[in-house]
Amino acid sequence: MAFDINEFLPYRMVRLANAMSEAFSEVYEQAGLTVPQWRVLVHLAQHPGATAKQLCDLASMDKSTVSRAIKQLQQQSMLVAQQSETDKRATEMHLTPQGVALYETLTPKALAWESTLLSELNPEEKQALLVMMQKLEGHFLTP
Repeated sequence: MAFDINEFLPYRMVRLANAMSEAFSEVYEQAGLTVPQWRVLVHLAQHPGATAKQLCDLASMDKSTVSRAIKQLQQQSMLVAQQSETDKRATEMHLTPQGVALYETLTPKALAWESTLLSELNPEEKQALLVMMQKLEGHFLTP
């Protein structure tokens, strides 16, 4: 049995994810953001008050990468960190009005980019793709 890495599903999915990520970067790079900054910004918009640990889990990034992104976004006045009122050991992150405005500016561009990508598929293919992705994610990811 011959093994062809180019036909190996995990390899193909990583290549596809990398290519999509690279192409999509044009959306947030126009705003001067990096991949980690973009992910932190989006997750904070959707989960206000998240801690750095929660952001690591939400964005599937390591602690040092998230910490750098948080620091950079703070320096750009996109987010603020404050001590949790319920747990004095925890620091919660919140987008500033400037961060919210950036999120609201980039989100329609992200959705338009996704729509263009998905226009390669017909409605049945789109639905099948979503179902297959959900099945595979269910095998590896826990909600």
